[in-house]
This record gives sequence, C-alpha cells and structure tokens, in this order.
Amino acid sequence: MRRSQAVRVLTLALTGAAIVAGGPSIAAPDDVARWQWLNNTFWYVPNKYLLALASSPSLTAPIPVTDQTVYHIEYKAGYFWGTTAVSYMGTQASTQRTAPACLQLIGSVTPEGQVHLTFTPLPASSTAAADRSTEPTVGLGVMTRQQGQWTMENQMSTVAAGNVLLTHWAYMHQCKRGDACFSALPGVGLSIPEFLGQCVKAGP
Repeated sequence: MRRSQAVRVLTLALTGAAIVAGGPSIAAPDDVARWQWLNNTFWYVPNKYLLALASSPSLTAPIPVTDQTVYHIEYKAGYFWGTTAVSYMGTQASTQRTAPACLQLIGSVTPEGQVHLTFTPLPASSTAAADRSTEPTVGLGVMTRQQGQWTMENQMSTVAAGNVLLTHWAYMHQCKRGDACFSALPGVGLSIPEFLGQCVKAGP
C-alpha cells in the first residue's frame, strides 16, 4: 500500500473510532494506573527553569532566551494528550515576547516514569506564528520527585523559526487552580486560562 493511501486509511479509522466512542478507548494495563492522576492536569515551567538557548549557524555562540511552555493534558493507559502554548523572548529588557505557538501534544509515560513527548504545530493563528516550523518536535523526559512533588524533567530541541534552533530542559511542575502560577505565569504574567486560552480554552 502506498504511503498516501495508508495515511488516508489510518485517518479514516481514527476518525471513525472517535465518532463511535466519543474519544480514545484504551484498555489500561494495571502497571500504569499509578499515573492516572495526570488526567486533567496543567503543567508549566517555573521561573528558575525558564532559561533556554537559541542557536543558529549564523551565530558565533548561542543566545540565552526565556521559554514558557504550558500544557493541559488528559491521560489514559500510559498515554497523555492535550494542547500546548509556548512563548519565548530574549533575556534583554528591550526584547518582546513572541506570540504563543500553539501545539498538539501526544505523549507516553512508562510504569517506571520514562516520558516521551511529541508536539505538532496547530494551524497558525498569527503572522508571527505562521513563520515558525511546521515540523513535529520530539522530547524526552522522566517523572522526578522534587520536594515531595512529582515533576516532569523534560528536554528537547526545536526549530523556532528559519534556521534558529531552540534548546531547553526544565523540571516542569504541575499547576493547580488556586496556585500563584495559575493566575500569573512566570516570564509571561498572564494566567494559565489567558495564556493557554490563546490556543484553546484551558479546560472545564
């Protein structure tokens, strides 16, 4: 079967399954039940982990930038998915923060806590976003305990625009309604509903 035909068949199968079932229907192995609490959670980058590096063949050295990434995820059977908003800016006071890039996130987490993430760009909502890469970004991570709380220790590199590569690692923390981060995200100043809402309404 040709690749284009295979893609069409798979797309039709997935669409039909979603219509019939109203969403993913997955039998969950018992050993992934420990991560069930990930369902309907928000994640963000705390202030001390905002630093990322922008690099390009035209630059003699990488440039420090700040990168705020937020996602709201659903979880089932070792997999999670949701919408992500990402915005970055130079560390100099004169630079302006970019309009958020909107991405679809699909990921997996093993019983041992190894994390795999794939971010696929959603249709551009602004001229600035339209200039960004349309290639998926793949990241790796691990669930890590810090001060008694679970975090996602993630790392990834992505083409931000043109030939500019953005590289970032961070301990992403869960943010709950009522937490300070929910009303004022580090590096952005917006609430999670305001920031993520530029891509999709931030949950129920």
